[in-house]
Amino acid sequence: MIVETDGYIELIQYLTGQLPLFSDQSAQEKTADYTLRDLMEEKLSMSMMAVFEQNELSQEQRLDIVRETDAIVYDLEEVLSKVLDTHPTPEQEAFIDEFVGLVKNLFDEHLREYRV
Repeated sequence: MIVETDGYIELIQYLTGQLPLFSDQSAQEKTADYTLRDLMEEKLSMSMMAVFEQNELSQEQRLDIVRETDAIVYDLEEVLSKVLDTHPTPEQEAFIDEFVGLVKNLFDEHLREYRV
């Protein structure tokens, strides 16, 4: 669906370009009582629920989206493996919000093209 697209590859490149935001954990202000992993999973789950609510999807399409989301989580875990169990800073939270929004946009665009 989307993980094989050029848009997703560019999104992963964007993520890797933002790694300095996640590299120096010790000097950054931590205000969250949850981990970066928890934040990513929650934001992606909420975003995918929005995709489900905003689109009339077959069961097969829903399962495809769940599989794609699992692949996205796997990719994020690979790139951010060293910091997943740390508490995110406000800047990291803002980036995750933006990244998840871009992922949702890829799903929305794919579903829009699928209907046409």
